[in-house]
Amino acid sequence: MNPNDPLLLFVYGTLKRGERNHPLLMDEKYLGDTGTSPDYLLVDLGPYPGMVEKPLEGFSVQGELFEIPYKLIIELDKIEDAPFLFNLELITLADGSKAFSYLYKQSIEGGRILSEGVWQS
Repeated sequence: MNPNDPLLLFVYGTLKRGERNHPLLMDEKYLGDTGTSPDYLLVDLGPYPGMVEKPLEGFSVQGELFEIPYKLIIELDKIEDAPFLFNLELITLADGSKAFSYLYKQSIEGGRILSEGVWQS
């Protein structure tokens, strides 16, 4: 993949507009608010949320969609502590289309499940 090739990124936590890590996406193309297919759980982990895949047990997580250059992933991976804490994976959005998003890779035990699918700091 060329470093300037665009990719779609779904964000649901600290990368959303108005949140502390959004400056990394400030100059990127905001495509609008959207949700995931109902196959994910959103968990409040304190200072940030985590999204995990849970087919048949999940719900729609609400967030924002951005078009970003592939080269930005290197910087985003650092703040998301990828691949240890979060991992960039292809997910399914509510309309059936695909986008990349950071899925949480650690235990969600002790976290509070956000059944409404929305996290705010």
